[in-house]
Amino acid sequence: MDEDTVPVEMQDFELSDAVLDTAEPFIPLAASRGKTLTLQIEPGIRFHGNETMIRQLVSLLLDNAVKYSDEGGRILLSLCVHTKGCLLTVTNSVSAIKPGRHDELFERFYRPDNSRSRETGGFGIGLSVAYAIVGTHKGKISAKSEDGASLTISVRL
Repeated sequence: MDEDTVPVEMQDFELSDAVLDTAEPFIPLAASRGKTLTLQIEPGIRFHGNETMIRQLVSLLLDNAVKYSDEGGRILLSLCVHTKGCLLTVTNSVSAIKPGRHDELFERFYRPDNSRSRETGGFGIGLSVAYAIVGTHKGKISAKSEDGASLTISVRL
C-alpha cells in the first residue's frame, strides 16, 4: 500500500451491509474465546471507496479487538453517520492501559507486550495496514483510552 503503484478502484457501495457482513463471523469467534461482540450498525449508509479494502479494515480491527481484549472481554463495533461522513468505532475492554491517545499502535511491528503477542500470534502489522487503508480513503484513524480499562479505535471516513 505504501508503494502507490496501482491505483485503487473506488465505487459507491452499501457500507452498512459490508460492515455487518464482515463483522458477523466474529461473533462466534469472540464467543469461543469467552468474549462478547456487540454490533450497532446504522442501516442504509452508503460510501464511495474500495469495498474490499473497507472489509479488510473491519476484519483487522475486529481481529485485533478479539485478540487483545481481556478475558471475559466485551467488544463493541459501531457504525453511524457523522459530520462530513461516517464513523466506525471498535471498543474493547482491556486489563490495563494508560488513559489517553495510543496512536503508537498504528506503527509497523509495534507490540505493547511481547509476551502476550507470542500467545496471540501475529506480526504487529495489522493496525498499520488499517492505518494505510484509512489513509487511502482520505480518512482519519485514532486510538484512545478514556478510562484505562478500554480502548477505542475510531475511523472517520
